[in-house]
Amino acid sequence: MTKITIVGAGISGLSIAAILPKHYDITIISRNLPGDPDSQEWASPWAGAIWLGMADSSEADQKRQLDAFAYFWNIAARYPESSVKKTDIIDIMDHIPLEKVWYRDKLPGFRILTKDELPEGAPFGVAYTSWIVTPPVFLPWMRNRLEANGVKFKRVNVRALSDLKEMGHDILINATGVGARYLEDVKDMQMTEVRGQTVLVKTNYPKIWTRRGKDYTYHLPRGDGTAIIGGIKEYGSIAKTVDPEIRKDIFRRIQEALPEAFASADPKDFEVIQDIVGIRPQRTGGARIEKEVVDGQKIIHAYGMEGGGYVYSWGMAREVLGLVNEFEFECHICDFP
Repeated sequence: MTKITIVGAGISGLSIAAILPKHYDITIISRNLPGDPDSQEWASPWAGAIWLGMADSSEADQKRQLDAFAYFWNIAARYPESSVKKTDIIDIMDHIPLEKVWYRDKLPGFRILTKDELPEGAPFGVAYTSWIVTPPVFLPWMRNRLEANGVKFKRVNVRALSDLKEMGHDILINATGVGARYLEDVKDMQMTEVRGQTVLVKTNYPKIWTRRGKDYTYHLPRGDGTAIIGGIKEYGSIAKTVDPEIRKDIFRRIQEALPEAFASADPKDFEVIQDIVGIRPQRTGGARIEKEVVDGQKIIHAYGMEGGGYVYSWGMAREVLGLVNEFEFECHICDFP
């Protein structure tokens, strides 16, 4: 039986574990595990977790995104308890022309917004049906399903991949996200932290609403009467406290964007549930999805997706499965008499 160790219990590690053959002996190890109390040490629990097509994507990235769209779409249809919900989206783009919207006509209900539907000063926008995930619900749900299929979870603080060689696995999968920057025998300095700040509020506005360009603004409804509003991207920042000026500006921007849902920009007029600061991983030059053999240990690296782990998750997992199969094929050739 093929034995796999996956380092990282975020959306990438869980997706990989779920897509591998069920007869494999799979162990996920991580410092943080689904179901833990809130911690800012990892990114997946704090994500907005929607599907939003990434501009200027390579053909490989486009496939990963569409694969992830299809997998989550299926989960939404079959497992409502997972928290995954199909949701209409309005996506306003200030600096992205139609020819750069590679996913046009590839998504359900895709259409170009009319001028009457655009905010003042916005040149272009699209609408389609997407999906949204509630990570604090989804991650433990995924863990429970994986454990029911025999996947084991262990809390391990990994210093270096070489330290894991004695675990006896056939293949080690590195899905550590920004942790790849700090592993002593990886030290991928192309990985960087990107600070995000959002607010979870009560609202009945039902659609995902995003604006990319003039103001990086979004409303992400979770289908339970709450929504994540934001946002901000601060590259290289790991500050984990709430910035009051950014918080105030988030309220201003979302009120300007959706006055029909938020009548006032005064923070006191919002029903705030929680302020959120999360540190997202991102990699200069694109994702690292490749295999190598280091000191006899077969390793697959799977991290560094731009924009969001959920957008690429299952697509990257399918690619990792292909690399696992390559390692397995090489092994069987060696054993052939």
